[in-house]
Amino acid sequence: MPEKARPARHIDGPDAFIEVFDVSRETTDILSTYAELLSQWQKAVNLVAPSTLGEIWHRHFADSAQLAALAPDSAKIWIDLGAGGGFPGLVLAIMLRDRKGVKITLVESDSRKAAFLKEVARQTAAPVDILVGRIESPSTQS
Repeated sequence: MPEKARPARHIDGPDAFIEVFDVSRETTDILSTYAELLSQWQKAVNLVAPSTLGEIWHRHFADSAQLAALAPDSAKIWIDLGAGGGFPGLVLAIMLRDRKGVKITLVESDSRKAAFLKEVARQTAAPVDILVGRIESPSTQS
């Protein structure tokens, strides 16, 4: 497994994330915007377990980022079923945004969670398609 795929230390914020995953400050700025939105929306919509909000960089962002580190360059199509708060799909869209030919689709049946995903995608310019509905019959509303 690549060294970057397993954080050997606790990821407590943007600086540690940059160090472990070798991403740009722009990427962590985008993730910081995502974290702020998650914190705001969490008050009205249950996006993640409340006990994990303080651990967003390690518990959610780093866990999701590990997939990007492990994925071969040939992995072009990603689908996150039951996207919820956007983990791992939205984080992958942010991290892989410059990889040519990558297409990431998030599928979420809860319209409130889908609205959150759309807002994060809008504010971060994350290149994702968001399908609202059950996987058996989703409708595109991106």
